[in-house]
Order: sequence, then C-alpha cells, then structure tokens
Amino acid sequence: MLFNRNESLFGLPSGAGAHTAAEQFLDLAPLVDIVFTLILFFMLTSPFVAQLGIKVNLPVVSNVTPIRPSEVEIKIDATDEVFISDRRVPLSELSGELTRLARLNQPVLITGDIKSSLGVVLEVWDAAKNAGVKELNIRTRVKKKK
Repeated sequence: MLFNRNESLFGLPSGAGAHTAAEQFLDLAPLVDIVFTLILFFMLTSPFVAQLGIKVNLPVVSNVTPIRPSEVEIKIDATDEVFISDRRVPLSELSGELTRLARLNQPVLITGDIKSSLGVVLEVWDAAKNAGVKELNIRTRVKKKK
C-alpha cells in the first residue's frame, strides 16, 4: 500500500494537530518533469510556426540608397495582386487609398516581386504620384560583392 490507514495522503498522521516543516514536504519532481517537457515541446515546434504575410521575391540591384523607414508598404506579389499593409486592394480602389495616405504625408514603399509585371508596378507608381505621395520608394535586395 502507498500509505497506512492512519496516515493522510502526504504522509502525515491523520489526528496530528501541529506538524513540523519536514512532515509537510510536497514532492516537486513531477512538476519539474512536466515543465521541462513543455519547454522541450515548444523549443522543437517553434521553427514550424508559419510566417504570415505575402511572399515577395525581391529583385537584386547593385546601387542602393538608404531610405527612412516607412509605415506604409504596397506589396505586389508574383500573381500581380496588390496589397497595402497585408490587405488586398484592387487596382480600381488603389488611388483612393493612396490619396488618403498622401494627406497624412506618409512615405510609401513599393515592394514588387521579381516575377510581377512591370506594368502593374508602374500603375501603382503612377497612382501614388497622381495621389500626391511625396516620398515614394521601391524595395530591392543588394547585390552581393564577390
């Protein structure tokens, strides 16, 4: 048997009123085992967490000018879909959104996939200029020097 009939669950006599600190010991080993198992589980599964967002393969260039950070990013994916801050926007509604951004004097960053058509990128660029966006940039990757 795990404990005598005269003892409680934690090894204390059932009728005792005052107990010493040694008699009130609670085994923490199972709790520690569970915590380490959870830590191991989260460490092993964290690399498999999906990265959300729109996948854009950037073109590579050799001349790059650093720009100030932009809160507004227009992404154009490989299928020529246009997104403003990860929200899909049809080209017909793009000029209205850009006019609102131009009133806020926000810098705009265009991120176009290398497989997106130049025509769509230029339409977005033209819509931004017509809307009055003062600071307009295109994101690229830097060509590595050999």
